[in-house]
Amino acid sequence: MTFETYTKCCIKTLSYENPDVELHCAIGLATESGEILDAYKKSRFYGRELNKQNVKEEIGDVLWYLSILMDSVNYTLEDAMSDNINKISKRYPDGFMDVLVRDQEKELNHIKG
Repeated sequence: MTFETYTKCCIKTLSYENPDVELHCAIGLATESGEILDAYKKSRFYGRELNKQNVKEEIGDVLWYLSILMDSVNYTLEDAMSDNINKISKRYPDGFMDVLVRDQEKELNHIKG
């Protein structure tokens, strides 16, 4: 399945016209990401076995919100991947290291508003 096809399927599952769909998706992304983090917290600190099936389900929920948000702001997965790699390669040209001083304008000037 392509991301475009997936997004069309996601949009069909919206149960109502939401004038604040972007905010709804942004909150949903945070909520579902928090559920992933909670699964790892329970495994790491409470001694529970990591429920990978649940983690995968939450990843799917993150993807659902992300695909609708991206469609809503007219941003393709290909553009996001390209923009992200462009930014990361400027920020970490020699591999990841903690950056104390950044040139955000240079890092982000390729992303269209």
